[in-house]
Amino acid sequence: MAHRMMKYRLAADGTVPTFLCLHAEGVGGMYVVADPSTPSPRDMVMVGISETDDIGDAEAIATKADLLAYLTTVGASWTQPDPANSNDPTATIPFDPSAATDWAWGRLDALNA
Repeated sequence: MAHRMMKYRLAADGTVPTFLCLHAEGVGGMYVVADPSTPSPRDMVMVGISETDDIGDAEAIATKADLLAYLTTVGASWTQPDPANSNDPTATIPFDPSAATDWAWGRLDALNA
């Protein structure tokens, strides 16, 4: 079984889906995007890595390039903490979709090695 990168939502009862890879090497609940057209608790789309092949209604992200394209689009106006000013929680820099993609896909590659 190979782990997969995916876009997913919470389960209808508000719980974390059972297919999510939750151990230290996994990725879950990252790069959250609100979906106001969907009622709570399924109104947020998140990126994560699957633990199993059965990912329910989650959408698989097939390639690293697909993840980069998605994060570039949804994260166009995002910011992230500025590592050069770690003592200032208000200091931010523009979100770096390339670095985010490399980090997340690197974890996927390590899990599938």
